Formats: sequence, structure tokens, C-alpha cells
Amino acid sequence: MSSPRVLGYGIDTLVVNLYWPDGAYQLPDDIEDTLDSLKELYRRDPEGAIFWGIDAYFPLPNPSDHDRLFEAAVVQPTRHYAWQLSFGGLVFVRLSSVKDTTQRRDFPAMRVEFTGTYMLYADRDANAVVEWVLRAAENLTGVRPERVQVSRADVFVDIDVEPGTFQIEDLHRFTSRSHVRGFYSLGGAEPGEAGPAPQEGPMSNTPPQKRLEVPGSWVEGLEQASAFVYRRQWSGFVFGRGPLMARVYSKSVEATVKPATRYLLAMYEELGDEPLREVVRVEFQLTTEALREMVVEGDGTDLRDWDTFLWALPSVWAYLTGAWLVLRDGDRAHRYGRLRDVPVDPVWVRVQRAFGEGGDRRKLVRDRLFRRVDPVALAKQAMGAFLTALVAAAKFNVSFRDWWVGAFRALGSDMDERERLAKEASVAYTRSWQRKLAAVGLMPEKWAFGGVPG
Repeated sequence: MSSPRVLGYGIDTLVVNLYWPDGAYQLPDDIEDTLDSLKELYRRDPEGAIFWGIDAYFPLPNPSDHDRLFEAAVVQPTRHYAWQLSFGGLVFVRLSSVKDTTQRRDFPAMRVEFTGTYMLYADRDANAVVEWVLRAAENLTGVRPERVQVSRADVFVDIDVEPGTFQIEDLHRFTSRSHVRGFYSLGGAEPGEAGPAPQEGPMSNTPPQKRLEVPGSWVEGLEQASAFVYRRQWSGFVFGRGPLMARVYSKSVEATVKPATRYLLAMYEELGDEPLREVVRVEFQLTTEALREMVVEGDGTDLRDWDTFLWALPSVWAYLTGAWLVLRDGDRAHRYGRLRDVPVDPVWVRVQRAFGEGGDRRKLVRDRLFRRVDPVALAKQAMGAFLTALVAAAKFNVSFRDWWVGAFRALGSDMDERERLAKEASVAYTRSWQRKLAAVGLMPEKWAFGGVPG
């Protein structure tokens, strides 16, 4: 049996809050009126509430398109903030209107969510992504935010394993520290001692030098664990709930229903020297509540500060995969009286080492043509809708086959792909037209006079 391979790791979904000095959060003249009008338009016409020329105010790079700036954004209503700007469904920026309360340095005047797809486009370079949004926010307000606070971070490792490595029955092989008491520290804290409470305001940028630890008095035991199947096949586990949770699931199974995952696996395969087997993702979701509880020994500051979080990430990963959730070796479990004494499974050892020094990460190359949706599937949907309209209008004797063949051909990136898509369009058009006619009780004219094919 070949050994597991780490394909990639990093930060997936990332949500940060931006803070300005007292009185420094301002917006350009008249932009609030524009945003308000577009927000109201969104309630009536979601596809029409577009802020054209947003790059003049908020110049955010689009790494999926040669780092060009997003030139348009959809303005949406949202909770707790005046507006939300959607940049291609990849980045969501929540903006506050300018008021006395939003100009206070302890108020997060802007909240930014980077989706996992955007992070993939940006080669998982989280530091660069945060710097992009800081520059854009400075361009919008005239003042650079003084503090970046992490509100949510999903950290993950994708690993290639033998098919069948994980089964539903493996749920019992995981051990975990209960997080009911909710205390973590960087350094040797005495059991039960939480130390100084984290304070709001400027946070320490000193990188922690110690591994993440928890009080030794904690008992082991999962607070909540779930298993999932897809068509009788194991698809994943979920551990924990609330501020800290973990997911261990099959990306290969997910790829059967999500085009974006299929493209991710195709990129992994292109980088490797051998075919993929089964790709499993190990992912931890850290919310602001969990990060607030993780403190740096000595000064009592928590890990919500962006710079501190980034420096501490290897230690955080070491705790998450070395104490909070561990997969035990099932082949050797019978030799030990307690499951928590069983050695770590070799697959999990690879997971643990991913963020550490000397990790075997394979850096993702940028695929400029990476698509979050399946363009051929979308084209077939559009063709089906158009043929439905023809039948509804009783246009039974007209054909747009050649037009749709040309439209499909335009989706190809080279001559071979264009020819393949042209043939696929011709077949899809015929089958779809037959289904549309059958829906109204008709059949193609050539069948009516030439006989139904056997």
C-alpha cells in the first residue's frame, strides 16, 4: 500500500474585521446615496443592483483574471451593516455607514469574507489577500485600517489516500479533547487557570514561540460527532459544534456533485506524478469565540489579531491535530487498554506535519481558466430553456441546431475541445428537442412520417 500524500494545505474561508482609528472611518461624498439606491434596487431586481466602476473606490484584485481589478460589484442588503458588496461571489465586503458609533476605534467598520475559491485563486497566500483588502479599504476611506481581527478561519489539509481508507466504522478511532471549558494557552498554564482576560483594543504582534497547550486536567471525549454517507458510500465525519468544529470528508465524493471540486482535483492531478486515489480533506473551523480563548502566555492577548494568528498557525494546527482531534491506528488498537493510548494512524501523522517545518506541501499553480461552474452544463441548461420557449410558442418547424453548435464550439479552449463540444451540442440539441416535444404530446416530424426508430 502506497503512503498518503499531502496535496495542499492552508486557509480556506477567511473572515476578517477591519478597525480604524477614532474618527478616521469616512466614505467618499455621495457614495452612501449610490449604495442606498442600489440596495433598494436589489430588493426588486437582484441582477440589476450593480455598482459599475467599483474599482475606482475599492480596487480589489481578481486573481482569477490575471490580477485585474474587479470592475463591478453587486450591492446587497445585509444584517448588522448598511451594505454588502459582492465581488463576483468570491469576496463579500460589508460596509458601515458613517456615524458616531462606526467611527469609534473599537467598532469593526468593515467586515470582509474571502471564500475558499478566492483563496484558491490567490494560491492560498492569505497574507497577500489581507494586504489587498487593506489597500482597497485605504483607497476607499483615505486612511489605512489600524487593526485586522480574524472573525473566522477555516484551516485545512488535502491528503491523497488509498480508496476505502476511511469507513463509517472508523468514527470510533478518533479521540478528542472536550472543549466545554473553552480554554487554550500558548505555554504551560496551570490546570484550571485562565490567566488575564483578553482585552479589546490594539493587540500584540509578537509571534508566539511556544506550542499550543491546554490544561492537562481535561478529560477526553467528543462533545458531538456525526457521520455521513452518499449513496451508501462514506462521505465524511463532523466533530464538535459551536466555536470550534472539524470536518473530515471525501473531496472525491464531493466532486461528483460540485464542479469547483472537480477542477480542484484536476489541478492536483496535474501537479502530481501519479493519478489521484481518494482525496480527503481535514478541515477545522475556528470562529472568533475560539480564537478569543486562545491566548499568548505572558501578555494575555488572544489570537484574533491577524499577525499573531498567522505566526501562531503552525502551533494552532499542532494542537488541533495533536490533541483536540486524533485518529488512532486501528491495526494496533487491540494491544492497548485505552483508545487514547493507541499510536497515531500513519495517515494522521501526515496531516499533523503539513503545517510544520519541513512539511511536504505542494504549492498550487494558478490556473487562469479555473472555473467555479461547469460552462457546458450551463450551456445545456440555457439550450433547454430556449427549446422550452420554442415549444411554448408553438414554433415546431424551426431549428436553431447550427446556432447552438456554434455557441458550444465557442466554449472550447483549443481545436480538439471545440470539435468535441460541437458534437456534444448536436447530440444534446436532438435529445432535448425530443423531450420538449414529448412534453406536449408531439414527436419529431421525421418520426411521424418515417416511423419511430426501433
